[in-house]
Amino acid sequence: MNIYYGDIELEKGNNDLSAHNADRAGSLLITAAVILLFASVPIGIFIVSFVHQSIYLDRSHWFFDSPMSSYVTMVTVLLVIPIFLIIIAIYLFRTNESRKRNVNVLIASFITLFVMVSGSYLSLDNYYYIDKTGLHYDELWKLDKSFYSWNDITAMKQINKNDGGSLTPEKLVFTYGNETIELPLTPKLRNEIDPVIDFVENVEGVELVMENITTEN
Repeated sequence: MNIYYGDIELEKGNNDLSAHNADRAGSLLITAAVILLFASVPIGIFIVSFVHQSIYLDRSHWFFDSPMSSYVTMVTVLLVIPIFLIIIAIYLFRTNESRKRNVNVLIASFITLFVMVSGSYLSLDNYYYIDKTGLHYDELWKLDKSFYSWNDITAMKQINKNDGGSLTPEKLVFTYGNETIELPLTPKLRNEIDPVIDFVENVEGVELVMENITTEN
């Protein structure tokens, strides 16, 4: 029986090198995961704001905004990715079989990439804007954009919250037959809604109705 000690030593050296590289890669993944966990909120807000303002915003829009669901989805994606990275890192630390490890890491990487791409697309494709034709709303879970024409509007109402004698604008409600669209009256919308209200009242003949609701203390 012939024993090739040189081949055995070479194979052992390759395994040690592979294990060392795996440990190093795992450490790098843990570091990246920790950084991303702490930076997910500001990065998510920046990405959504930058992409929407740079790509989707048009001068013809009277109003454009990103709903809260858009920001929440992006931040969630950025929080999920570190979890996958940590799982991959733990697997690298505990597994010595080089070929099996590489295959499983490749599969996990594809899953992570799929989650990142699909989640980011849903987030960035979630927005709404108002122009002279009507309200355009691209909801989070819908691939097609919903369009509500001013020609079909039947009522327009502003709901104000009465809290201790102080009125605070809460939301604007557009009614289209049996369907209603509610937009939260954020400071941005309050500053930019006047052209919309003027158009609907003067052109479509639908007056704005004020409704005050009292909150219970």
